Amino acid sequence: MTRSRLRPALTWATAAWTAIAIAVSGAGIPAHAALAGTTGPRLANLEQAGAAQKYLCRSFGSFPAYNARADVARGVFTWPAGRKTVVGDSSGNISWTIDPYREPSWRTWFHGLAWIGSLVESSTRGRTKDRDPRAIDQAVAITADWVRDNPYPWPAGPGAGNGTHTRVDSMACLRAGLLQLGKPVPAWLDASLAQHAGWLRRNTWKDHNVGTEQTLAVLGVGCMLGRRDYITYAAGKLSGDITRVIDAQGANNEQSLGYARHNWDIWGDAEKALSTCGVTTRAAATITARRAALARFLDHATKPDGYLVTIGDTKRERARTGSPAQQWIASDGKSGTPLRERVKVYSAGYVFGRSGWGTTGRAPSQESMYSIHFGPRRLGHGHNDHMSITWHALGREILADPGTGQYREDPWRAYYTGPAAHNQLVVQGMKTSEVTTLTRAQITAKAAYYQLRDSPLKGVSRVRDVIFLSDPDIVLTIDQAASSARRTFIQTWHLPYSQHVTAKNGTAVATTPQVAGKTTMLSLPVPGAGKTRYGHVRGSTRPIAGWQWTDHFTRHSAPVLTAAQTGTSAAIATAFAASGTSDRVAVRASGNARAMTYAFTVGRQSAVVRRAADGTLTRLR
Repeated sequence: MTRSRLRPALTWATAAWTAIAIAVSGAGIPAHAALAGTTGPRLANLEQAGAAQKYLCRSFGSFPAYNARADVARGVFTWPAGRKTVVGDSSGNISWTIDPYREPSWRTWFHGLAWIGSLVESSTRGRTKDRDPRAIDQAVAITADWVRDNPYPWPAGPGAGNGTHTRVDSMACLRAGLLQLGKPVPAWLDASLAQHAGWLRRNTWKDHNVGTEQTLAVLGVGCMLGRRDYITYAAGKLSGDITRVIDAQGANNEQSLGYARHNWDIWGDAEKALSTCGVTTRAAATITARRAALARFLDHATKPDGYLVTIGDTKRERARTGSPAQQWIASDGKSGTPLRERVKVYSAGYVFGRSGWGTTGRAPSQESMYSIHFGPRRLGHGHNDHMSITWHALGREILADPGTGQYREDPWRAYYTGPAAHNQLVVQGMKTSEVTTLTRAQITAKAAYYQLRDSPLKGVSRVRDVIFLSDPDIVLTIDQAASSARRTFIQTWHLPYSQHVTAKNGTAVATTPQVAGKTTMLSLPVPGAGKTRYGHVRGSTRPIAGWQWTDHFTRHSAPVLTAAQTGTSAAIATAFAASGTSDRVAVRASGNARAMTYAFTVGRQSAVVRRAADGTLTRLR
């Protein structure tokens, strides 16, 4: 922390602005530029100020909620919620080199400056009589301190890409706040914004949500400063990026439903930014169309409980697009409009299907819904989860995904992104998901069958045949694998962390305290099966197994059921049934290698599934 000429007295008269000019002159910004400033008329609100500067404030996110004005004013930064760190003092002098937790994410958000938001909002938001116009002055002091203590050019290390575009948006909101209050916008702020745009152009991440936000930040700088070169560059890049980031079906390229939702937000901001800046480009129409398709993708990926399936780096979250289908799910069919398609297959590697939308027989919240992930190799925010399924039925999550924790390269992230954390057949030695192909699909009114194939390792092949039934709600999965060398094959099944499991000899029953209903796992005979070993683990740390995350910082011990075989081949068949608490659940198997029949009884309902010699599963009744 460089001791600046800024002191606790924040009257910000002419002498104070001169102090900033002297302080920033060593940061590659000419002193005469720092002394200059623009002042405009007072504006009614931050939105009008954003329109006046031709780039709207994209908000400070959730940072003001856990970085209260009083804390920020005395030099305290909080991230995540509850972790308070003294980073400076009340004069605005901050120690930007500190790294107390050795976390790239902590450094990213510290240098992103969004934590000054409570200061800006204390001057610009809420009832006029409750605002303090002086609070924003301390936000200016902290920003000036960052500019002074971080001379340009900046390094491009971990977190720098995120930190830089976030800092542009924080500065843009600060700038809009000054315009709203009729205070001068110091030229050092605009000069620094120009440097930020130059850095971002040279360090943009390709085809990634961060890259989109970086380009959007460059567009914002161009619009605020009237820099036609920045505007032309950013508008052209957005035009090209949109078709690669969101495909024609609406699937996002990052293999994560959480980031698909995030991209829906980002590209909405891009639409607004182009419009506010008065930019006419072919990107505008394409962004609108692709974003609408992305909203439908998120509709299909929403479970009957209103939350997204947690494929890839996805915490427990809702789509929040406001679409008619989202309204339908949220209101349990009282408002909005359901989608017309019950099953949707995306070439990017997703299957989303449900028993219905609650228009006949069941309420929307009681319909069953499933997902399958397949497709190209793992990339972006994807996990090693090819062939993995999730399943939700009778108002309950049945087969779950672990979610996502912190972005640290540690054993915890290795676990929740790894093969064993997902509902698939794990082959000894698997590390990353290879290309997985959906080879068959057959959809009927009460059944949906799929076959998937891949080669997760050299000399190893996997085949998964899975059928989802409704009335009764059953999922039957048969995994087969072959290897040129002797290996262990483990079928893993992850149940919600809230459930209590009783397991014995390949049969298990899961219930949730004080919640009606149960889940029953049944192990079935299948031709070619070897000796099977069954396991049940919860909350293990050596090795890490049996955990779920509801957000990046909250994990819960959760039950995992396993079925393992060792040899040069494996064949494992497992069924799960969702039922009422007192319903009898049973299965009777018969047949041979040419054909097997599985007759299920679930309470008063029944179903019969036939397995053909080629693996095809068909519901007979």
